[in-house]
Amino acid sequence: MAAISARRACARGSGSDMADEYQFSNNAKSTLAADVGGGDTSFDVATGEGTRFPSVTAGGGECFMILVKEGATTEWMTVTDRSTDTFTVTRTGSNSFSAGAGVYLRLNATILATFLQKGVYRENAGSPDGSLAAEYAGEEVLDTTNNLWYKHISGTTWKLMSSG
Repeated sequence: MAAISARRACARGSGSDMADEYQFSNNAKSTLAADVGGGDTSFDVATGEGTRFPSVTAGGGECFMILVKEGATTEWMTVTDRSTDTFTVTRTGSNSFSAGAGVYLRLNATILATFLQKGVYRENAGSPDGSLAAEYAGEEVLDTTNNLWYKHISGTTWKLMSSG
């Protein structure tokens, strides 16, 4: 199952102006290999099932979101590193889960809100790289001179997303 990359902002942490790219794969799901405590930031999924999820490496500028669910208890987590079956996550809560709880790669409102909305973007005459500060994390700018799209990385650094 191949991962599908989408160049959309994935916040590295609160207050950060850095952006990652959300990664996706089709129908990725697994279960927790062992209990996960409320403060745990890494855990294993069932042996051999980590490869169902996208490949992301800490500091590599990519992430994916999962939903962990056990009965009525759910928690969204952002996976910032996957090494085989081990996930390193940023958590939105502090729930505990038992071995066997479901782990699902899901599209949610947080991810969808980062996608460029039709007609909602900024234009710049020329490349913004090195000269333009972003108005928000993950902003996308159209270089109207060369008809090229850029995504904000940090400070005044922009990544070319398309070629002319």
